[in-house]
Amino acid sequence: MKKHQRRILGGHLFIAVSVIILLIASGTIGYSRLENLSPLDALYHTVITVTTLGYSDIATRNETKVFTMVLVLLGVASFYYLAGAIAETLIAGRLFEVLKLRRMEDVIEKAKDHVILCGYGDVGSLLAEKLEDVVVIEKKDGRFDAAVKKGLACVKGDSTNPETLELAGVKKAKAMIIALDSDPEVVYTILTAKEANPGIKVYARANETTSVNKMKKAGANYVICLPEVGSRDLLNALEGRGDECIGMH
Repeated sequence: MKKHQRRILGGHLFIAVSVIILLIASGTIGYSRLENLSPLDALYHTVITVTTLGYSDIATRNETKVFTMVLVLLGVASFYYLAGAIAETLIAGRLFEVLKLRRMEDVIEKAKDHVILCGYGDVGSLLAEKLEDVVVIEKKDGRFDAAVKKGLACVKGDSTNPETLELAGVKKAKAMIIALDSDPEVVYTILTAKEANPGIKVYARANETTSVNKMKKAGANYVICLPEVGSRDLLNALEGRGDECIGMH
């Protein structure tokens, strides 16, 4: 539906611009023939006529006067149509985004026993594809926009902020997965989430082995350290004790 509406709005702009170009071309040809003007003079008089800027009257024939009046009327109508098409495109485009965000807010507000996913990076985006009833928290514009385009319920903000977690429905969530690039932010997010909802299950990703115990002490129910898991899997594969091919992102 949204693509269809955008095509309609884009069609209005195309029509308006096409009509103005056609008017200028027709006016240039008309003045050239009616008043024997050079192409440049004919174009000049056409432009100032269509834009209704005004000029000294060059009409020496009744046909030129009629032609000019028609050109002025069509020019005014075309520019009004162009202005309307631009306004409609801008307003409708913003309206689409507002309505989309509003629907997303309603979904989040009604969410219950859902999973909150903090971070929509390489790991988070893969997790989001596998999860149902998920609300994504992302503070980076590009990642947030990517999650919204995927049709995910999203909250833009910092997951260490209690207000952000509140918007994501932390008090009604059953679990939280934290896949952030910063281990200190992971720890703060765990503490904040546990304070708001002591019963929430927290699954965290550690980027450094030294952060694992800190996250567990903060209240994480399960912590995985990607460098440790990756090195272990590679070692197992080298020694013939693991899968031949392991997909890591």
